[in-house]
Amino acid sequence: MEIWSSQDRVAVWHAALQASADQRRALMRILATNLLDGMGALDLDSEEHVRLMVESLETLDGADLLGRASLRHALGALLEQPGEAEALAAEISGLLREAAGASRLDLERRVRAIEMASQWCEHVVRRRRAEPAVLSVGDVAACLGVRTQAVYRWLQNGHIEAACGPGGSWRIPAAQFAREQRPRTSRAQLDALQVQLIRLHGDRTAPGQHLCRDSDDDRVLAGSER
Repeated sequence: MEIWSSQDRVAVWHAALQASADQRRALMRILATNLLDGMGALDLDSEEHVRLMVESLETLDGADLLGRASLRHALGALLEQPGEAEALAAEISGLLREAAGASRLDLERRVRAIEMASQWCEHVVRRRRAEPAVLSVGDVAACLGVRTQAVYRWLQNGHIEAACGPGGSWRIPAAQFAREQRPRTSRAQLDALQVQLIRLHGDRTAPGQHLCRDSDDDRVLAGSER
């Protein structure tokens, strides 16, 4: 399959937002397949991954998150700079965690959103077989379980050490996120807790839904520095 330009990907994404239900699903499958072709760094080339991408996009659509500007940016940036495949996976993961708190979705779809968020993060972490000296924005977002938007905000505010390369890509020293400095509570544990809260409280707003909100991202960063 021909890999689209950033303009083509964004155009299909925008067309899906404007399409009827049936057309939207067809467009999302086309977009999903092409996105996975463009995310070659993560070795996502199976029908299973196509289903994961389609279901992820449909879940974001159901939670009214598919039209987020941050997702549009991640779609457009794919293949533009090194590390953008990881950034897209991390962005989808972060939005899925936000979808888990959306009252528009039923209980099972909210639980499934957490499961898929974990899968996307795992794809990024698995690709990094050895501990690298330098991380991308997507690496940091996936490892800390936040959206790429939060990492870009930390970079702009100087809260994490990084250098910006000639092409505009960020090179983030990994030493500041050393294993012994990471929070005692892992993202997997937080995901499991959120699933328990969703199941316990059903369709009501559950305490602990702040675990997927951007307003608490700074607490995640503070915890990783202890």
